[in-house]
Amino acid sequence: MELVKDSSAITPQEKLDFLLRISDHLQQREENWGNNLAAIVDEIITISGADQGYLFRCENAGLVPVLQRTNNAGNIPQHEIMIPMHILNRSLQENQVFFVTDTQTDDRFRNILSVAAFHLSSFICIPISNHHQKEGLLYLQRLDDKTSFQRDHLEIIRSVVPTLELLMENTKMQAVEQERGRIQREMQMARDVQRSLIPDAIPQYKGWKTAVCWQPAFEVGGDFYDFIPISDHLLGLVIADVSDKGMPAALFMALARTIMRAVVGGQTGSAADMITRANTLIHRDAREEMFVTLFLGLLDLENGSLTYVNAGHNPPLLYDGKNDRVVQLKPTGMAMGIDEQAKYEQKMVRIDEGDFLFLYTDGALDAVIRNKVFDEKELHAFIRRHRNADPLMIVNLLRKKICEENSAPSSQDDLTMLVWKRITTAEAL
Repeated sequence: MELVKDSSAITPQEKLDFLLRISDHLQQREENWGNNLAAIVDEIITISGADQGYLFRCENAGLVPVLQRTNNAGNIPQHEIMIPMHILNRSLQENQVFFVTDTQTDDRFRNILSVAAFHLSSFICIPISNHHQKEGLLYLQRLDDKTSFQRDHLEIIRSVVPTLELLMENTKMQAVEQERGRIQREMQMARDVQRSLIPDAIPQYKGWKTAVCWQPAFEVGGDFYDFIPISDHLLGLVIADVSDKGMPAALFMALARTIMRAVVGGQTGSAADMITRANTLIHRDAREEMFVTLFLGLLDLENGSLTYVNAGHNPPLLYDGKNDRVVQLKPTGMAMGIDEQAKYEQKMVRIDEGDFLFLYTDGALDAVIRNKVFDEKELHAFIRRHRNADPLMIVNLLRKKICEENSAPSSQDDLTMLVWKRITTAEAL
């Protein structure tokens, strides 16, 4: 059966009204460009008399439907209506418009297209590109009837293709901006979580001085430190670095800090017992491949003894004034959250008058070495040179040197340093 031309040709007035409606849609200040795009596709469906219309977007995986409109499918069940994707892909690859008035007589498709299977009588397929970049494709089809698309349908649709190109580009840019905004909001929430877990103030104890540098990265990491009172003269010192970035790191950081406060604060038992219990709890709740490196020191504020466990963390540096040397408090067990059965060893050192403890995370050490401020050996020499300096001066000098060498620490890492010094009788006066 040969199709006949549509008796309702597009009149000049209909063309003018169509273009005016398109102009009106473009002047609408929609918060979502996708609404304008949908409205214009609806106008195209109406003016062309298409039974169905589809707008596709190009992605790495191929053509992805953005809009689908059904105007009149007659008595054909919806599940039987199909799209000849091989033709759409060919149109896109060849950057060629396919205008088929009769699928039964068109030699280009008669042998490769089963009209009965697709219920197609006539179709228009127009690639959409922007600055030679393939953006998508507009596809219109008429189903089993006796009418076909006419040349004036094709021409008026092609006249608004540049508008579709613009709207698709704007929609894509808007989606990128919305995703960027979502990421920024998530990052701000992560920063808020991270900041809420950092102590508001540094505790002051007779005979001791403390200074902290905590400079969060642009991309939220998982550095944190804490001071956990255990008794009148015993204090828990914690510094830790959580794996991962962003909100997952912030939430895992909150989990680790909460668990550490629960097992250390007001509890009895050794430092090794505390870390073992904390590791078990963290491992149970840790997402796969997430872990935390952590140093716990139980400091006796009266006699200066420090019992510690280093769970895979960067070795804190203890300046030993009596021997004028720097001692590394090396790891005594693996990072927490990796192995529920991990064993931890505790060790003890003494912080005498004039000695101080320098704790840091890998972001601080990496910034020092990467920016060529010092290598590790020179960092030890720096600490020895400033053995008599105030703790605040030590952290400020290090931060200044890091920033001078590279304008700012790496945006990928937090910068966390802590100096805990036992002052001499002369300094206390």
